[in-house]
Amino acid sequence: MPLDVLGRLGDARPTVFSTLADALSPPRRLKIADLAEEKRVIAAESGSRYPGDWRNSRAPHMVEVMNALGPDDPCEDVVVVSSAQVAKTETAINFFLHIVDQDPGPTIIVLPSHDEAQKFVNTKLQPAIDATPALRRRVLDMTARNERGSTASFKRFGGGFAQITFAGSSKGLQMLPARYTIGDEVSEWPAEAGSRGDPVEQLQARTLTFERDRKRLWTSTPGVLGACRITKMYEASDRGKRYVPCPHCGAYQVLTFDALKWDSDLWPHHAWFECLAHGCAIEHVDKPEMMAGGVWIPTAGDDAPPLWFGAEDLERWQTRAVVARIRGFHVWQAYSLFVSWDAIVAKYLEAKDSHERMRAFSQQYLGEAWEEKGDAPDADKLHLRRVSEFDRGVPPHGPVVFTGATDVQGNRLEWAVWGWSEGMTRWLVDWGVIEGDPADAATWAEHDKVIARQFGPEGLAGVPVDLWAVDSGYMSQIVYHYSRGRPNVMAVDGRAGRTEPFLGTPKKVDIKFNGQRVKGGAVLWPVGTYPLKADHYASIRRTLDGPDDDGVWRPGSMILPVDVPLDYCEQLTAEYLDVVEHKSGVISHQWKKMQGRPNEALDIAVYARALAYHLRLDVMTADQWTELRVKRFGVRPEAKGGQGDLFEVRVAPAHSVAAETKQQPRRRGVRGKIS
Repeated sequence: MPLDVLGRLGDARPTVFSTLADALSPPRRLKIADLAEEKRVIAAESGSRYPGDWRNSRAPHMVEVMNALGPDDPCEDVVVVSSAQVAKTETAINFFLHIVDQDPGPTIIVLPSHDEAQKFVNTKLQPAIDATPALRRRVLDMTARNERGSTASFKRFGGGFAQITFAGSSKGLQMLPARYTIGDEVSEWPAEAGSRGDPVEQLQARTLTFERDRKRLWTSTPGVLGACRITKMYEASDRGKRYVPCPHCGAYQVLTFDALKWDSDLWPHHAWFECLAHGCAIEHVDKPEMMAGGVWIPTAGDDAPPLWFGAEDLERWQTRAVVARIRGFHVWQAYSLFVSWDAIVAKYLEAKDSHERMRAFSQQYLGEAWEEKGDAPDADKLHLRRVSEFDRGVPPHGPVVFTGATDVQGNRLEWAVWGWSEGMTRWLVDWGVIEGDPADAATWAEHDKVIARQFGPEGLAGVPVDLWAVDSGYMSQIVYHYSRGRPNVMAVDGRAGRTEPFLGTPKKVDIKFNGQRVKGGAVLWPVGTYPLKADHYASIRRTLDGPDDDGVWRPGSMILPVDVPLDYCEQLTAEYLDVVEHKSGVISHQWKKMQGRPNEALDIAVYARALAYHLRLDVMTADQWTELRVKRFGVRPEAKGGQGDLFEVRVAPAHSVAAETKQQPRRRGVRGKIS
């Protein structure tokens, strides 16, 4: 070989050997946040607002959360209780990147349901693997034809694997040991998985053999107070809270919703935070710098820091000795750089008069568990709130849309019609009982007469009932047959789960009637009775508050006619929310009927409310209500005393409850202050 070639080869030798050495050497040890900054790529398919290289500056509140999941932090559990849109799912993906790239080991990832597990893989995990070179090189391809390749729910990589499963699958939570676990939306997990008990405990058991170096991440928006898993986990942790410095006085403070102020006269709701220390106005333009300067401080223990302290005390609270095996982090949307404070205020103003929307606001925006008030309201007090200007069957200028429902009993059909007006105020318009055997066609012929009736204010032409629900829990086939061919009649069936929607996705059911079978001949609509009953009781509480000093009832109140009997009010308040402890030790809430008190009127009211939801009345604007009122009755809100865009209900109570101590509702006024 010529000398010049040898010389050139000799010159290249150090580069070849150094490259080989780099390939054989272990990867540099990086904290998870630094690793994400250097290697993570966010896929456009994930739906992120900022696809491309990960930047910690876009979610500074999650940096310490990520680093707590690394080997340098002695904790073994990291609990994140948060609102939506705070990057908690992306944090889980960054943790997965650390596992694959830095410290491989067996991993189990658990989602609430099978559908959620598939969605997580399709929209988050797999796009991250495809877009991030550090993951793409190490996670085996799903197209591999041998058994050692990856699948959609099982990712293989050098030194480890990741099993993706769901909380209801006891099989998916068994057999495999795990050094790492990721539990997402744990507040939505079922109380028990199969016959093996609490899925959280099952997942924890998978890590027993990795006691010295295990890491478990638990994330969720909160559920219902008292039965919320993530809230209980957080309470057992060091309870980290995010303190941010005021850009004016430098005082460190926790951002609370009570400190969020706004000017209702400005559009779209000029919002700012009022400094807890000195009342400084913290504008939204100050947010990025303030969030970057935030710190996480544990608040567990008797000597917990206050909600604010001066900058001179920062070191004292940062060095406070709290060594915890469980680190907890609570963060809500005010800290997110993806959500404006104006948007939070707008969502609150939209939700404040609706029980269901306020629950979603508390959980999804504030990151706080919702306190479900499940004590049965006093039927006697509700009866006292019936109104004198409202006779059964002839409502005043109030309801615009009407929905009816029927409960099927062994020897009768019980029915009621509810009317709906602005703010989802509900009016008990009429009710009754059809005596007769539900198996007899004559009974249903009488029912046809009831659903054909029309309703409207006295002196005006009425309108038909828009939709009618019939409970199919009893004599299902007869109800299926009856609903078939009647476009305004819906066969319904109650679903008791806490997470069930007001009205779920319908399914076709077979009809077996008079010896014949019609496959898929009827449609069955599932009704979420748990949230609907909570909504029902929230409406009653507004009624118990009574009208204000101007005689106006709160939007969303329940308006009862003067001739409604006391026993009907007893039926409307016949259930209470009970705390149930399962064999697994998990606490849940269930609606239970009071002993000896019928509840048909309550069930009927719930079904009628589900139909109002189906008609999208919850999202109708004031202008849309006005337009519909004019179209149906030729009456504008102004015709009732110049009450403006919102049709204010001014009917007078039939009984003056002067002896009662009436607690006025808390209302947010100008600048967000409680008045």
